[in-house]
Amino acid sequence: MNTNRLKIILIILGDFLTLWGTLFLILFLRYRTNQNFDLQEMFQIHIAPFTLVFATWLVLFGAFGLYDLRTLGLVTVRDARRLMLRMTEAMIFNMALAIIIFYLIPAFEIEPRRNLFLAALGSLLFIFGWRCLANLFIAKAKPIQIAFFGINKEVVGLVDWLLRNPQFGRKPAAFISANSEDTIRELPLPVFTNTQDMRHLARDLALDAIIITREIKENKVLTRTLFQMIPLGIGVMEFTAFHEMLTGKIPLSLIGEIWFLENLASSKKEMYEFFKRTFDWGLAMLLSVPFLLFWPFIALAIKLDSTGSIFFWQKRIGKNGKEFQLVKFRSMIKNAEGTGGFKKESDDRRHTSVGKFLRKTYFDELPQIINVLRGEMSFIGPRPERPEYVSELKEKIPFYEMRLLVPPGITGWAQINMENDASVEDAPEKMQYDLYYIKNRSFLLDVLVALRTIFIILRRPGR
Repeated sequence: MNTNRLKIILIILGDFLTLWGTLFLILFLRYRTNQNFDLQEMFQIHIAPFTLVFATWLVLFGAFGLYDLRTLGLVTVRDARRLMLRMTEAMIFNMALAIIIFYLIPAFEIEPRRNLFLAALGSLLFIFGWRCLANLFIAKAKPIQIAFFGINKEVVGLVDWLLRNPQFGRKPAAFISANSEDTIRELPLPVFTNTQDMRHLARDLALDAIIITREIKENKVLTRTLFQMIPLGIGVMEFTAFHEMLTGKIPLSLIGEIWFLENLASSKKEMYEFFKRTFDWGLAMLLSVPFLLFWPFIALAIKLDSTGSIFFWQKRIGKNGKEFQLVKFRSMIKNAEGTGGFKKESDDRRHTSVGKFLRKTYFDELPQIINVLRGEMSFIGPRPERPEYVSELKEKIPFYEMRLLVPPGITGWAQINMENDASVEDAPEKMQYDLYYIKNRSFLLDVLVALRTIFIILRRPGR
């Protein structure tokens, strides 16, 4: 099993046991002086409702990114404060969700208010303590020693990132190069150029794995030396796959036509696509109810606030390069594109007063349900771009048209991993995330994107 996945499973299991342990500690402390107190009976009363509550709490923890190793490294006091803040935010929403569950299911014949509050407060403190303890064990656990065979900008960048994030359990030990010129560069690790006796080098460095670049993989003489690793039980992995596994994105500058032929040529997933389309249609129909309820009030507010239409229509590029009209509630003044202003500006003067509210609450996105019902969009997928942007980005970014292999989405893998994905400058990084999604798209990945999107909507102060 992947060691990072095992770490996440252990953290989830620890959270679940801590939640139950906290609840029983509170019940014992509160009722131990009661002559009629029976621990077994108390357990039977609480097991059904709190199993449901705790399960939803763990899901919401996931939505708040509390099971993402990229955000769980407690290296500094600032990291610990960030974790406590995020856990507190999650627990506030957990409390609200639990109250809704208890009042919607009258069969849970317990008085939850005080116990629920104490359980939430106690769990926050105990889980934070458990996370700090778990982080100590993870930090002290023997990391996987790795060497990088081949040096380029992306390799050096990933090494720097791994050195800053020890929670991933991968410790870069050295660079190996067949080119002596690489030793001249200022690098964060020692460089070895003698590739004749790889066994000796692997033993000296106590290596567990060697990560090779595409140039090394395509060099028959150099790959032959890697056969020396087989008797030693040392793993060999290509850099692009290693980078993808750790970061959740594809290093665009290191892939070519062969990568697309190997990974995307047969990426049609008919069963998954059928169920995804069915789910999109069902969820769109369900969300049509609040859309129809809010529509008259939002329409009236837009009309009273400024002149212009209620809806904003704009050409976007969809699956296989097909154009469609994306629809939103209008959040800007009439003819906004001719008045200046930019998406990155904190106070874009093109936005109306009502428009600012719609964007902060994400209500302006509601009409895209129409695009989903038409089959032009999905709820999860690469964000659709305007035709002129697509033409420009095709010139600047290799293989950009490959992101058009799947239906565009209202939210996507890039949107939950990037702070800002709206500018042309951010397009190359967004493309890396989009390629990862297209290659690995699945029901579970879609669920993860949906949960993290909920967290972003709850936590971010709009756009």
